[in-house]
Amino acid sequence: MPGGLYHVVTRGNNQRRIFRSPRDYKKFLQILKETKEKYPFYLYSYNLLSNHYHLEIETIEISISKIMHQINNKYAKYFRKRYGGSGHLFEGRFYCSLVLKEPYFWELAAYIDLNAVRAGLAEHPKDYQWSSYLAYFQKEYKDILVDRDRFLRYGGMDLESARLSYLEFIEEKLKSQKLPPFLIDERMV
Repeated sequence: MPGGLYHVVTRGNNQRRIFRSPRDYKKFLQILKETKEKYPFYLYSYNLLSNHYHLEIETIEISISKIMHQINNKYAKYFRKRYGGSGHLFEGRFYCSLVLKEPYFWELAAYIDLNAVRAGLAEHPKDYQWSSYLAYFQKEYKDILVDRDRFLRYGGMDLESARLSYLEFIEEKLKSQKLPPFLIDERMV
């Protein structure tokens, strides 16, 4: 669905690790960038954990299936070449949920940005380097992976006011640890 906002989750088969070293996380992010260049889409948030990852993607023209096939196929080939082994790297294809932009646009991003905190990997999202949160936490953002300006413009404010509002929104969620209402399956955390 062009213009669809998706929450995508991919898990390691049998909940096995899909990221074993910093090199793996970096390779995945590189594949994500290359896929954005080949099949343009907007990426608003991501969180890479050892045995699964979350993405918040808005499609433009290419289907989410084609985008995810490219990402998962390239990463699985890299992983098998590096570590060997056989069988499926990922558990099924991928989990994907179409999300209404109103009112869940920031809710979904906050849920994803706080995933490492909920998993006990960091006390604050700024302490976890494999998340999009740092793109919003930093005043100056130069990387092209996260479509930060587009995300922040969605709130209808100037970029800096929106950035600060999003950080405040995250802090409120962090204090309450309240799961967003769109979460269908809590096992996907």
